Amino acid sequence: MRVRFLLFGLFSFFSNLVFSQQIISDSVENEILRRTELEINPSISIGILLPSGETKFYNYGQIDTSGETATNLSLYEIGSVTKTFTAWLAEIYLEDQLDKSIADFFPEIENEYLMLVKVNELRNHKSGLPRLSNQFSPKDWSDPFNGYSNTLLETELHNLKIDTSKTWSYSNFGFGVLGRIIEKKTVSDFPDLFGELFQDSEMYHSHLEHATVNKKLLVQPTNIGTKNKNWKFTGPSRYAGGLISCTQDLVSYLKFQKENNDQFQAPKIENLHVTGIDDLGVNNLFYKNGWFVLKPENSTEILLHNGGTGGYTSFVAYNKNTKTGVVALSNSVSLVDDIGLKIIYPEFKLNHPNRTIAYDLADAIERKETNDLVGQYYKLKNEKNPSNILDIYWLERLNFGNKNWKISAQLSEIMTRELPEDWEVWDIKGQNLEKLKEYKKAEIAYQKAYELNPEKGTLLENIERCRKLRQN
Repeated sequence: MRVRFLLFGLFSFFSNLVFSQQIISDSVENEILRRTELEINPSISIGILLPSGETKFYNYGQIDTSGETATNLSLYEIGSVTKTFTAWLAEIYLEDQLDKSIADFFPEIENEYLMLVKVNELRNHKSGLPRLSNQFSPKDWSDPFNGYSNTLLETELHNLKIDTSKTWSYSNFGFGVLGRIIEKKTVSDFPDLFGELFQDSEMYHSHLEHATVNKKLLVQPTNIGTKNKNWKFTGPSRYAGGLISCTQDLVSYLKFQKENNDQFQAPKIENLHVTGIDDLGVNNLFYKNGWFVLKPENSTEILLHNGGTGGYTSFVAYNKNTKTGVVALSNSVSLVDDIGLKIIYPEFKLNHPNRTIAYDLADAIERKETNDLVGQYYKLKNEKNPSNILDIYWLERLNFGNKNWKISAQLSEIMTRELPEDWEVWDIKGQNLEKLKEYKKAEIAYQKAYELNPEKGTLLENIERCRKLRQN
């Protein structure tokens, strides 16, 4: 009996040792290395929360051209993962206000639609508010939320029209409004609210703005293999995507959520909202109170959220069955969600993204071979090279923001050819043509965008402005 017990103890010891060594399997690590070597994701930083509370950190690739590898303290913009923090602040400070109309918090704004929206609907993307307001028109699309303010938000609310069907629809605008409501209720501001939450979560290395960041710790943002700008969120937009953090702090945050958030503890989350997003399996992805809930099978619930800015992507998740959490951060717009999910739910299938045509165009731009980017695109496409129009979008926005309008105009031409029924790409084409002072062509592009989306009032302003400029 003692021998059997001893053998069992040895087996358990070695099993645990093997498990600890195989937290990231060979297949996952090989995929990570492939992506970093191809610079699809120049760096990938991973943090893991084990059931025991122990943490593990793994870092791959380079944080910038110096060749330095990331650490668990390397800083990344985390984009929409910020929304989970804002949702938690709403839970704390608006607990008895969640069923109130948002009109109660903006008495100075006369708009009957505000009466139809409840605070909790903002937190759950059930408010009918659009992803971005129809008045949202950044000065610099490569840093789109810089300059956003309370005044702009109130103007947008004054002109707001909502989708009264109240189907689930993701809204950055809605979380900006939610953050502003928390400020009004608490008579506090973003630094105070998040500073306190950082302390509670033992997040001692995270930042609310770039001005306070040690530049040596900030990973270089990239976009399709090229350097990109940081996104500097201001005003209420900070509640939708403004945080800067690292794997060490975000693992601490997951631990805090595990210990304090009922959704992380309940055997089953009730009254989930159907998202209609089928990227992770048909009818598998739900949402409640700031977190997506993935149910790949009836017995499994994984709380998760991802985020992205112009040069970073982020992913946090917690598998309630295995009590294991994961954080994955990268300085790229190429998602790392699948890597994070594969680590905590091994049945999940890894993606194998490749460098797309946009990377070849980015290389051509760097070599200053830009006379015919449209022709280069279709030549490569006809040769069966992989294409992703979202990559073209990111490359266009980067060059537009950098005032390389002759380049971004060609990229916008590709977008309108590939997505002729998408109003946003016609709007983008109009922006480029207007910058090039081709006002007649810009007017036509804006008109096409307006025909596809007559709710976007700023398009009429753009049309009228180009008409006047053309006549001068």
